[in-house]
Amino acid sequence: MTPRKLAPEVLDDAARVLRAIAHPLRLRLLEILGQKGESNVTALCEASGAPQPAVSQQLARLRHEGILAARRGGSQVFYRVARPEVLPLLECVRRAGRGGRSS
Repeated sequence: MTPRKLAPEVLDDAARVLRAIAHPLRLRLLEILGQKGESNVTALCEASGAPQPAVSQQLARLRHEGILAARRGGSQVFYRVARPEVLPLLECVRRAGRGGRSS
């Protein structure tokens, strides 16, 4: 059976998402949010070890691309993954980082 060809709009969306997540800190933030479900900037800074300006900048990029969603809770903004289909890509990154080994 021949695999179906991906539609051009699917390929365009995939390329946009891959460009948006293609940064070490953005990948780390997605990993953290994938585990926690929702978090504010302070907690993301602590978990990632990155400074607040860098975290905020990367969160803004991910939000702009529709990968993250945000909600305001008092004076804080809480982020969550809006496109959970990107999370399995992190497992691909893990496997690739081990040279393709599954252990």
